[in-house]
Amino acid sequence: MIRTSLLLLATLATQAALASPPVVEAFLADPVAVLDEQGKLQREVARQELPGQPLTVLQYNEDLELVQVELSGQKIWLDTVDLRLNPSKIVKLPCQKLPTSQATDQHNNSTIGFGAGCSQ
Repeated sequence: MIRTSLLLLATLATQAALASPPVVEAFLADPVAVLDEQGKLQREVARQELPGQPLTVLQYNEDLELVQVELSGQKIWLDTVDLRLNPSKIVKLPCQKLPTSQATDQHNNSTIGFGAGCSQ
């Protein structure tokens, strides 16, 4: 009974950890562009002025590739190109649109980068 309870508790704790919201782990650009919700530049902030601890992502705009975080009590938007996010974004490409090697290509007939989901 104790083992079952511990297993259940460990499973719930693992699921709670995996369900944590995404965070900004690091700033890759210097200076970092602060944007509005439409992606227009508002100002630039030097990386040394930004906090070193991770920032929780409040919102994510998939169309514009922007994330909203709270910085000094103010909600701002940042470009994901300037950031290292955890978990990172995984881009899914349809297999039909990925290029393949031609039959005449004698050097490389591989499908490197397609992944296990593509049966090409």
